[in-house]
Amino acid sequence: MRQRLDGIRRWLSRQWAVFKPWALRQLKLSGKWIAHIWKIYTNRDNRWLTVPCTAAALLVLLVIVKSSQGIAYNFTRECKVYKLGYPIEDARTLVTVLNDAQADSLIARQEYDTIAIPVIKARYFITDNFDRYLAFHKADTTGIALDHIIALVNIGADRDRETSAVPCDTTKGQLMLVNGRHYLDEHYKPHKLATFDKNYCYESQKAQRSVVDAFMTMQKACKKETGAQLMINSAYRSYNDQIGTYKRSKKGYAATAGHSEHQTGYAIDVTSRQHPMRWPFDKSEEGVWMREHCHEYGFILRYPKKQSQIFGFAYEPWHLRYVGIDVAKRSHGEDITFDEYYADDIDNNSPHAKTLN
Repeated sequence: MRQRLDGIRRWLSRQWAVFKPWALRQLKLSGKWIAHIWKIYTNRDNRWLTVPCTAAALLVLLVIVKSSQGIAYNFTRECKVYKLGYPIEDARTLVTVLNDAQADSLIARQEYDTIAIPVIKARYFITDNFDRYLAFHKADTTGIALDHIIALVNIGADRDRETSAVPCDTTKGQLMLVNGRHYLDEHYKPHKLATFDKNYCYESQKAQRSVVDAFMTMQKACKKETGAQLMINSAYRSYNDQIGTYKRSKKGYAATAGHSEHQTGYAIDVTSRQHPMRWPFDKSEEGVWMREHCHEYGFILRYPKKQSQIFGFAYEPWHLRYVGIDVAKRSHGEDITFDEYYADDIDNNSPHAKTLN
């Protein structure tokens, strides 16, 4: 190794011995030219050269500055994203919206992703989830629509339920989120529960007072318009009650204990006296009315048909969740699930603050 290094040093010395005289001559010659130009420039007899010489010097300086800027731009994140195949405006948008770590991650992939721009322009885009949107899209083999990708990632469906589940924030009251990834422990029970009128349930049922009041108002309107009487099939269920319900139910129709909204006291299963069987109720006049008008009374259809993929639960046309009139109207108007609303407005703390319009 030492002999090899000595050989390299000797070769460099020989090259420098040849190059040094030439370099010194060029430096000396350049110095003479600079001195000669300066002499001409400062000579009073050559004042007429002042303006063109100054302009030429400024032009040379401008060219040098522009060239250095061009070289520096090659090292920016915007240029690196542009080189991946994104149009320049899209590259600029990406580095503006994403933080440095996300932009670097995008560059490190060394590939153009077709959903990168559509994702950040989507209504419910959350900046912190950007990498997860792209990863989910890349792993998907079923052709899931972009809005479903965003919804699934926002509610945490791209993560393992066992390891990502967190306790439910019960301080949110009627807006607390209980699902496969947010759970209540076996000790949670609502402080005060009201009892439904026995004429509107098949057996004694209880729920939060706001739920009972809203249901009574809704069922009166439904009866007036359809002639059918809505009934409560099930309302509040304790942690232990849910264990039994889960065991008796078909797969996909009941949550495990701790993951059921019924434990909050804000969920009800509804049917009607005229159509006590659940599936016919979905097609009945009162079932259709409830689906179209329940939001006016603060309820949402918690597990709608076209979004069953998001939850992993089967379509439940009878399961209502009370969230208050304002949230219910927004959920209905924008056709989003409560999970999506929660991720966007509550977990994200700033509704649509990170969305490009």
